[in-house]
Amino acid sequence: MPGWKLGAPLLLFFLAFGIDGTNSYLYLLKQTADTALNNIPNLYVPNNTLRLFTGSGMGIALASILYPAFNQSAWQKPNLQPALDWKKLAILIGIVLLADLAILTEYPAILYFIAILSVLGVLALLISVFSMVWLLIMRQENMFTNLREMWMPLLAGTTLTFLMITAIDLLRFTLTGTWGGFPLG
Repeated sequence: MPGWKLGAPLLLFFLAFGIDGTNSYLYLLKQTADTALNNIPNLYVPNNTLRLFTGSGMGIALASILYPAFNQSAWQKPNLQPALDWKKLAILIGIVLLADLAILTEYPAILYFIAILSVLGVLALLISVFSMVWLLIMRQENMFTNLREMWMPLLAGTTLTFLMITAIDLLRFTLTGTWGGFPLG
């Protein structure tokens, strides 16, 4: 796990995401419903560029916690060296900034590529989390020496991931009457 010194910028990424998300949600509520929330001032007018950067920071923070947590849960002999140091964090931030700037070009080929990477990243995250849950439920933590041995927890994590996605899609269809999320017209 990242130490306290490395945890500080990760905590800032988390807080920026939380503040921006809360501000954006309150702004959305005030735009779509006439409620008592209209009296609450927004910090700023939300915009997608800021959402992109704060979401990317949150992604870095989440991956910095999830990767070592998975490794500590799965392997018999986990690598005890930190998964992240200042140099790796700087490289990661640089890569994410370049990706964000590429997204802001709105060039279709880049957007399709990033969209595919994003979907794969979300699937990897959910599969990792559900695989760790499976390891805990089945009391199999720290029992594996390689990825091939983990076929059952990974299959269980994949199955639970797609069951959750299916349940969310069915709930959205039930609530909106469309697979697109919002009814047309």
